[in-house]
Amino acid sequence: MIETVLRRRTKQPRSRQHPLDRPAWIPAHIQHGWDTDPYAYQTEEELMAAGGLHGRILAYIMQVIDYFLQQQGFMLLQDCFMLYRDQYGIKQRIAPDLILVPYQVDPPSAPDLDTEPPPRFVAEVTSPDSHLQDLEDKVTLYLGLGISAYLVVDAVTRHKKHRQQYQLHLWRLINGMSHKILPNADGRLDVPELDIQVWAEGQWLRFADMQTGKVLSDVPDLIATIDKKEEARHQEAKARRQAEKAHQKEADARRQAEAENARLQAEIEKLRGK
Repeated sequence: MIETVLRRRTKQPRSRQHPLDRPAWIPAHIQHGWDTDPYAYQTEEELMAAGGLHGRILAYIMQVIDYFLQQQGFMLLQDCFMLYRDQYGIKQRIAPDLILVPYQVDPPSAPDLDTEPPPRFVAEVTSPDSHLQDLEDKVTLYLGLGISAYLVVDAVTRHKKHRQQYQLHLWRLINGMSHKILPNADGRLDVPELDIQVWAEGQWLRFADMQTGKVLSDVPDLIATIDKKEEARHQEAKARRQAEKAHQKEADARRQAEAENARLQAEIEKLRGK
């Protein structure tokens, strides 16, 4: 399936293979003059906001790794449409929870695979309604489109139960074929597309720099770390002030002793002179 999709995409330039046509999301009753905005005519499912547990997990991921990715020249788009062609050449849209794109001040609102290369990485957080699609159908779809890596954060069961231990699944496109990636010896998934490692500790996701192994901190952790550093600096400054005060006190005592010695010496000389 993957090889077939890739061969079809490399026969000839897309602009010649697919002329301007009717996207699949245009309602059947609209025959002419449809809205060309890729966000028009959304279904109730597409309009559904990512809230609750699903939204919190996505917000947490963005919070932890966004700055790290920016330093490498990348960013994550959340819940935006990606436009692609299906096996019949009909334009479709889908909204992965996260899409990796090059960092830019004004990112695209809907990356279009007719004009842009496939993203290196996409991710989905499972929900009870999309569980099977996230873990099966979208693997074939995303990798078939040429996306390099696809990560699934499986936080709920298909019976709407919150997992006590999150499960992570990673697939990668290697030589045109889909491969399920296993954790390394430390139980972490290597994601070179992001230059990070990811693993789950109960209901928490953890991320680390692949090059240094340094764990990436979320905002509360960063605040706690900053507070600790500030407290350490405060204690160091306090100790330095105390040391300086003690040194000054010692210097004052030394000067007073020298002045007293000089006074006594003057008295002795005065007595000798008599």
